[in-house]
Amino acid sequence: MALKLNFVSLGPVGAISLDSAYRPRLASWLVVGSLVLVGCGRAPTTSAPPAPSSPTPAAPTATPPVAAPVTPSPPTAPAAPAPTEPQAAPQVAPPPSAPAAPRARLPEALIKQWEPMSNVLLAFGPLTLTPEAIQWGGGQRSPYTLISQEGGFVLQLETSPKFYDTPYPYIKLIPKSESGTMTGVDVAFYENAAQLQGNQYTMYGSYFLK
Repeated sequence: MALKLNFVSLGPVGAISLDSAYRPRLASWLVVGSLVLVGCGRAPTTSAPPAPSSPTPAAPTATPPVAAPVTPSPPTAPAAPAPTEPQAAPQVAPPPSAPAAPRARLPEALIKQWEPMSNVLLAFGPLTLTPEAIQWGGGQRSPYTLISQEGGFVLQLETSPKFYDTPYPYIKLIPKSESGTMTGVDVAFYENAAQLQGNQYTMYGSYFLK
C-alpha cells in the first residue's frame, strides 16, 4: 500500500516555510519512508515460528519393591508330649451286700432248764437252753448256731464241750410231746460233721421238764 503525502502551503500566517536548503534532504527522507512503508505493506506477514515445546518428561514409573529373599528356617522338631500321670482307677463302690438272714432261733418251748433222765447224762447235771448258749450243770458251756431243723434242731457248738474227754461240736435236740405239750427232749451227740451227715451219734440221752 502506497503512502501519498501532500504538502499544502498555509500562507504567510502560521505557514511553515521550509528552507530551500532542507527541501532536497526532506524529499529523500520522504522517498525512503514511502519505500519502507510500501515494502512493509507488500511483505507477507509471517508469525514467528512457535518455540519448540520441550517434551514433557514422562512420570517415572514406580517399580514395585523387590522382596528380600526369605531364608527358610529349619523345621522345628515337634515338642515331645508331656508325660501324663497315670489316672487312678475310679473307685467303684462295692455292691450292697444282701441283708443278713435273721438268725434261726429255737422255739420258746425249748428255752428252759431240763433235767437229765438217762444215766449217761446224770454226771453232767441239768441242761439249760437260752437263745444264745447252752450250758450243763457240770460246767460245760458254749454259744451255738442253729444250722438245721431236719429231724430235730441241729446245733453247732462253738467251743466243742467235752463229755468223757471227747469233744462234741454238734448235737441234735429232738423234742418229745404229750397232748401237744412239750414234756421232754432227747439229745444226740456227734463228734464230727461226717457222723452228723450219717446220723451216727456217739452218745445219746434224754431230759425231762421238771
